[in-house]
Amino acid sequence: MTDDSKQVILPGTRPEIFYRPTGFVRDATFISYSALADFQDCPKAYFLKNVYRDPLHSYRIQLASPYLTLGSLVHDTIHWYQTRSEKPTGKQTIEQFRNFWGKYRGKRGGFTSVEEEAGFGKRGLSMLENFLANKDVLGHSMPATNFPKFTIEDNLIFTGNMDYVEALSGGSLHVIDFKTGTKDEDGPIQLYLYALMAENYYQRPVKKASFWYLDRQSSPSEVVLQDSGQTFSWLLGKAREVKKARLENSWICSHDDSLCRDCRDYGAIIEGKAEFMFTDERYKKEVYFLDRSKLT
Repeated sequence: MTDDSKQVILPGTRPEIFYRPTGFVRDATFISYSALADFQDCPKAYFLKNVYRDPLHSYRIQLASPYLTLGSLVHDTIHWYQTRSEKPTGKQTIEQFRNFWGKYRGKRGGFTSVEEEAGFGKRGLSMLENFLANKDVLGHSMPATNFPKFTIEDNLIFTGNMDYVEALSGGSLHVIDFKTGTKDEDGPIQLYLYALMAENYYQRPVKKASFWYLDRQSSPSEVVLQDSGQTFSWLLGKAREVKKARLENSWICSHDDSLCRDCRDYGAIIEGKAEFMFTDERYKKEVYFLDRSKLT
C-alpha cells in the first residue's frame, strides 16, 4: 500500500493552523471524534459522558458495554502487536488478546450472560485472525502517538487516537482507522479529523485515508476526502457549538422530556441504580454495569 498517486483533498490543513499545547490549559474544551458524535446525537448525553464528573475521584463515568469492550480490546491487542520491538507470533498475539479479555469478564465488560460474552469473544478472535493474516498489506508505520492535542483557537482543542499512520513513498502519509463494528461508517468525518491531526503532528502531507473493517475486509478501504474547506468549517462550527454549550452549561436531551437511551442509562448511574465495577485509571473513568431489566 505504498501508491500515493491519488491525491486526497484535505480540509484546509496548514501547519500554522494548530500549535501543540504546552502544560495545563484552563477550562479547555477537548474535541475528539467520539465526543463530537456524542454531541451530535444528544447534547445532554454528551454532558453525561464527557463533562460530568463522579464525586468519588472527579472522574468521568462510563457504562460497561460489550461493543465498547470488544472494540477496545481488539485495538489494544493490535497496538500491543505493533509496538513490540520484536514482532510477536500469531499465537502470542491471540494469547495477549485472551489476557486482555480476562480482565473484562462478565459484568466488567458489560456482558449479561456467558453466551453473550462468548459470542463477542469469538468475534474479537476472528477479527484478530483476519488482521494477522493480512497485516502485510500495511506499509511502514510512523511512530505511534498517544492522543496528540492541537489548539485551533482559545481553549478549543482537537484530540484523538490514530490507529495507524503509514509512511508512503515520497514522504506523504496514509491514515488508517481500524473498525470493529458491523456497520460501515456514515461518512468520512473521523478520517478528516485524523488527517488534520496527522499532518500537523508529523508535519507531512496526508495523501490517503482509509477504514479497515476487520470483521469483513482483507485490507483497508480508501475514502477520498472532498469538499475540504467546507468540511473543516463544519468541524470548527460544531466544535464551537460544544464550547458554547459548556460555557452556558446548557444541556438538553435530543428526545426532550422522554430522554434518549443514553440519557436514561447515564442518569441511572448518577441515581445510584447501576453497579460500580472498577476505576479505569488509564482513561480516568469510573465504570458501571447497568441491569436494565431491573429499572422501573
